[in-house]
Amino acid sequence: MSSLVRTILPHGGGGESDDTASPLIATSFCAAMRSIAASVTIISARDEARAPHGMAASAVISVSMEPPSMLIAVNRSASIHPIVEETKLFCVNVLASGQTDIVSRFSRSELRDQRFASDDWERGFEGLPYLTSARCAVFCTTEAAISYGTHTLYVGRVSEVIAGVVGTPLLWFDGGQAEVHRRPA
Repeated sequence: MSSLVRTILPHGGGGESDDTASPLIATSFCAAMRSIAASVTIISARDEARAPHGMAASAVISVSMEPPSMLIAVNRSASIHPIVEETKLFCVNVLASGQTDIVSRFSRSELRDQRFASDDWERGFEGLPYLTSARCAVFCTTEAAISYGTHTLYVGRVSEVIAGVVGTPLLWFDGGQAEVHRRPA
């Protein structure tokens, strides 16, 4: 017997517009997404004056190897959104375990002035800030932007990759941060 709970809302019959989900679907979807483990990343960018900007993100995926490309999802209310929209540049910094303090600085707007305060930040491709202590930094130039719901999906062609620290990745899982523990081979 299955322990899954099924939530179904027929399309067109729920009295909701196509742009809004029922509260039941939204709650069920949120719970379902908490069961997907995803790498914790910092999306960094720089404005036209070369000032650094960033946000914590887990909605990041590779799209293609030919051409090498990545997709990031950025809420249009995020302070970094107009920066990426204007410059068409971003860097995906994949965090390692032990970097939860960095996530906190990039997740809370009241800590915005502390985001790039450490010596772990350098400039890379096109002056984009990257975290030298990250597992890797992937620099991208936006080739497509798709507006959907509250977010813009940016597809970026990879321009440069810097391999960083070796170790276990930091993950989002079940509403919090988690670490991967591999079994010996």
